[in-house]
Amino acid sequence: MRSLAASAHMRGVSMSKRITVQINLKAGHSEAFEAVIRPAMARVRAEDDGCEMYDLFKSVDDDQRYAIVESWASQEAVDGHRKSDAMADMAKMRDHLDGRPIIHRYEDDD
Repeated sequence: MRSLAASAHMRGVSMSKRITVQINLKAGHSEAFEAVIRPAMARVRAEDDGCEMYDLFKSVDDDQRYAIVESWASQEAVDGHRKSDAMADMAKMRDHLDGRPIIHRYEDDD
């Protein structure tokens, strides 16, 4: 039996895209990171078309680990977000990172 996602894809229906971004910070950078990331995230939510969710979560196990959970209406919305002025603000967080973010991409299955 074909999944609903496969059926929608075959009909050309756009499906929501989900992305998680795990961020590890340098020791002692949490406060400065949050000062940079929160306004940038608010700008993404306000300005980037197709943004359904763009939320920041702090680990309960590790003060230096965060996750951004994103939901986008379509791949086109994700592509637009990557090129947006709001996304350029997100680059300001780089000084606080301990390594590269770990990104996982998902697609609706219904």
